[in-house]
Amino acid sequence: MKNYIVIDMGGTRLKIGLFRNTQLMKCNVVASCAQENFENTIRIFNAEIKALIESQNVGSITGIGLSMPGIIDTKDNKILSINDKYSDAVSFDLNSWAKEHWNCGLVTENDARAALVGEWCQGAGKGINNLVIMTLGTGIGGAALIEGKLLHGKHFQAGCLGGHFCIDFRGEACNCGSKGCVETKGSSWVLPNLAKAGNYPVESVSFKNLFDDMRTSNKEATDILRICMDAWSACAINLIHAYDPEMLIVGGGVMKSADIILPEIQAWIDKYAWTPWGKVIVRKAELEDTAALYGMNYLLMEQEKCE
Repeated sequence: MKNYIVIDMGGTRLKIGLFRNTQLMKCNVVASCAQENFENTIRIFNAEIKALIESQNVGSITGIGLSMPGIIDTKDNKILSINDKYSDAVSFDLNSWAKEHWNCGLVTENDARAALVGEWCQGAGKGINNLVIMTLGTGIGGAALIEGKLLHGKHFQAGCLGGHFCIDFRGEACNCGSKGCVETKGSSWVLPNLAKAGNYPVESVSFKNLFDDMRTSNKEATDILRICMDAWSACAINLIHAYDPEMLIVGGGVMKSADIILPEIQAWIDKYAWTPWGKVIVRKAELEDTAALYGMNYLLMEQEKCE
């Protein structure tokens, strides 16, 4: 039996799981301390890993898998760019942390790529080797699998910047430094701006509340969500034109309203995507909050095979 620790660093939550071979034994979820000192996050990791090990009577860890937002050098396990989330993490030595604290190796990956791998090996994309994913949340992530291979690119940013496709070249400034990005129209960080412009209560704005209100025919909520869903649909078209997938998987907590979201995106794809071979299928992520955890576990086991 081999034991793997897998961590998914989100914008608002940290998920830390323990796998025994391919089985997820337990997962702890704690609040993220993004924008604080990254060493505080590492302290949380250490405490949660210790708790998992003790609760599951684990003798040793075979490896640690860490997924996070941003551009990640997966060869040297370095964080190259992470915008304003965990901003001091770029100087942190992750390899030394894993070795010195837990006496094991480390695998790192962008969180959307990790989620895509999880859905490919265990979820909605199982058996399909040409996939893209769009993850909707604090930011908007993307990733591509082409002929069964995860797309990274020379500088590790191929496929993972879907939320920063430009959909309005005269649009609002994005936190990435560009303008008119998908995130400026459809991420949770921009909702207060959309609420203010759309006469919706800023203090209560969230995707959950917006969709709840939309179901009661609230005009302000519907107008805001129309902006968001149009942005997600435009992003989907860009992902399809860029990476030629058979299927688009859509994930994130917002997909609790998949009954509204998926038909909208599918209709856009059917109408606007240039795919003479046929139509790209849109599916909800099946693994939901655990997709990146399963993906990191798979990548850890694959790395072992290569050693």
